[in-house]
Amino acid sequence: MSRRFLAALVLAVLILAPIGYVLYGYSQYSASVNPDKPAPGHTYIVLRFPDGRYGVFTLPQYVNLTMQGFKPPEGTKGYAINVTGYITGIPEIDVNMTMNAPYQRFTIVIGDPSVKVCSSNPEEFTGSCSDRTAAVTEISALTATLFKRYYYFQALQNGMDDASAKQYAYEETMKRHDTRYLSFMTKVSLGLGRIGNEEHLAVVLLGPAEGADANRIIVPRPGLIVLEGKSDGALRAEVVLIEKIMQFEWPTGNQTTTQG
Repeated sequence: MSRRFLAALVLAVLILAPIGYVLYGYSQYSASVNPDKPAPGHTYIVLRFPDGRYGVFTLPQYVNLTMQGFKPPEGTKGYAINVTGYITGIPEIDVNMTMNAPYQRFTIVIGDPSVKVCSSNPEEFTGSCSDRTAAVTEISALTATLFKRYYYFQALQNGMDDASAKQYAYEETMKRHDTRYLSFMTKVSLGLGRIGNEEHLAVVLLGPAEGADANRIIVPRPGLIVLEGKSDGALRAEVVLIEKIMQFEWPTGNQTTTQG
């Protein structure tokens, strides 16, 4: 075997190996965000009332209310949302574990690159720009608020006063936060587990622009949570549902009002 042939072979391996690695990651994307295996799921009903408030109910609660004669006000939008967890098998625990765990970084995947048109030509977007923006804004704020608690308490333990600890937590959160579109390379990163793991939280939003065909929240693995909605209004409702499951409350004057 000639040296020239060996050199060509080594060069081919050096070139093709990274390409194969990337293509493998991309091929694993779908299974990463939506595992093709059964898992326990619970169904919730989320109502968006005409005044902008939300009501969150378990399916049995909502059935009981309707049997007692409850009728949503005219103009109310309703979303049946399934929550599935692949970690413990109890969806609510999986949501809490994933959102509350300490991480080194977090990434919000706001959707397909076509979301960019919302800033220039919103009428060209497949879906509702206002609802997608609201969903992204709320899930980003929620995730950042939960994320920085770890660094706040870390600062207090290191002897900082309250004001300094809050500033430290804010700065750490901002430099560890990333926002991405669901591009080819983002799918590769998700498929390879480079984001959406025990050190790097990933929250992925999939709406009509991404071909979503169900309203569901999926926790496929530690560090990864996927919100999928047939409409962008459903994505917004799913953020509200996550807050309800976690019993999270915003400070007065800075919250989504929920009931149920």
